Amino acid sequence: MTQDSAEARSREPALTFTRRARRVQIIDVTIELLADHGYSGVSLSQIADRAGVTKPTVLYHFTDKSNLVSSVYRHVLDAVVESVGGAVETAEVEERPAAYVRYLVAHFVRYPSHARVSIEALIHGGERAESSARWKPVADLLAAARKSRGATDEVELRTAALIIGGAIDAVVAEAVEDPKFDAVAASEEIVELIEARYLAS
Repeated sequence: MTQDSAEARSREPALTFTRRARRVQIIDVTIELLADHGYSGVSLSQIADRAGVTKPTVLYHFTDKSNLVSSVYRHVLDAVVESVGGAVETAEVEERPAAYVRYLVAHFVRYPSHARVSIEALIHGGERAESSARWKPVADLLAAARKSRGATDEVELRTAALIIGGAIDAVVAEAVEDPKFDAVAASEEIVELIEARYLAS
C-alpha cells in the first residue's frame, strides 16, 4: 500500500463522519422549518440557507424535498421509538399500556416540533404505513396487560387500540395548537379510560 492510498484511507472515516454530521444538521434544520412554516411554506433553498450550505449540498444528501421530509419523519419516528420504547420495556407488563400513553404524550409535549413534523410528513412526505402498524403494537400491549391481570371479559383489541390511538392524536394535536392545554393531565384521562374499560378484571 502506498503512502498516498494509506492517507486516503485514513481520511475516509472523517469524511463519512462529516457527511453524517451534515445530514443530521440538514434534518435538524428541516424539523425547525417544517414545525414553524409547514411543508408548503418551506423550500430547499430556505433549508440550505438555514443550514449554511448550498442547495446542491442538500440535494446531494436528499434527492428532493419529498425524500428529505420522509427522512425527517423517519428521524423523528426513531427518536419517539427510542424514548417511548425504552420506557415501555422497563415497565411491568400490566402497566405498559399506561406507560405507552404517558411517555408518548410527554415526548410530544417536550418536543412539539416532532408532533408538527409527524403531521406534515404524513400529509406531504409519502409516508403511508399499513394501518396495522399503528394499532397492532397498542393491541399487543393491551393483550399482554390483560393476560397479566387475568382479565376475562371480551374486548375487541383492534377497536380499543384505534380508540386509544385516536385519543392520543387528538391530545397531541390540541397541545400543538394550544401550548397552554394540559396534555399531561389529558393523558391521565386516557390512562383512566384504559384501566376502566380495557384492563379491569
